[in-house]
Amino acid sequence: MMITRAAGEPKREKGLVSASYVDPRDLGPNSPVGDLARAYLQELRDKGRSETTLPRYERFLVEFLDFIGRDGANPRIKDLDLRILKAYGSHLTRRRLLAGRDIGKRPISAASKNMHLIALRGLLKFGVLLDLPVPGPEKVELGKAPDPSPDARHLDPQKLERLIESFDTATDDGLRNRALLEFLAATGCRVSELVGLDREKIELDPHAVNPKDGVRIADEVTVFGKGSRYRRVFLRMRAREWLERYLRTRKDKDPALFITSRKKTDGSYRMSVKMAQTIVADAAKRAGLAESVSPHWLRHAAITAWATQMNVPAAQRLAGHRNVATTSRYLGSTDAELKELYKKRFG
Repeated sequence: MMITRAAGEPKREKGLVSASYVDPRDLGPNSPVGDLARAYLQELRDKGRSETTLPRYERFLVEFLDFIGRDGANPRIKDLDLRILKAYGSHLTRRRLLAGRDIGKRPISAASKNMHLIALRGLLKFGVLLDLPVPGPEKVELGKAPDPSPDARHLDPQKLERLIESFDTATDDGLRNRALLEFLAATGCRVSELVGLDREKIELDPHAVNPKDGVRIADEVTVFGKGSRYRRVFLRMRAREWLERYLRTRKDKDPALFITSRKKTDGSYRMSVKMAQTIVADAAKRAGLAESVSPHWLRHAAITAWATQMNVPAAQRLAGHRNVATTSRYLGSTDAELKELYKKRFG
């Protein structure tokens, strides 16, 4: 049995989230596994899982369905067994990256593998709940994933400025991209929170009183984040100024705060998460940064600055973390900064 998909082999698009409704009462031992996956995603949506979480679970389950359905196979629910689960885990261990700067060069991380397996666990748990003949979710064993080093995504202030200032703001796209990075650096928002924002949330109504500083952009905004929770984030003056400059160039009526020239299936021009990631990665190259920077690096930089200049509890609230331990994992410093602090204290 071939464990890893051949390079260049096309991936079948299942469209699980957008597929027609599956009535759980119609599921039985002889039902296709794909129907069980569709019903599970319906269940997640019914439980209120966010529209940014569902596509991620769909992507993980599509990969599992591709794995068990290669060579034209159409496995039934009753065909799922421990051997398939073990083979899939082995496949993930050997599977190479399918996107990013290191595409095809190295295997996925242990943490990424576990995310795939957690989605599979959820599918099996749902099957057990429906009294279907599937292995128990505890049969899917997660790998040991080390805690990420806070230094792994550390951007010191100088590198952050180089990143933000790398755009040609004489162009509309450059102006939009500068505003995007200014927003991320100021608010520490997740990229999914950023692309989900509408312009009306920050652009003052034409009839509103002019602010004292003259910048007609709100200095705070409520975002809808991870775990379907709302939180308030704040914008500093510089970010507001760049957002105002960007929005002045907009002649469209699209409600999205950040848009692209590509029209989506729903008629919107809203920027995708992937596009925002590409903008940040390209900026890092232009800035001459050796690191493969993603939008989450700017979240790390913001949280570190909040914790350093205010305190960790304040950083926790601004980041939207449920507990302070999560915030602490974001905090880090470079060896050079650690050495400077040591010398200052101990000589």
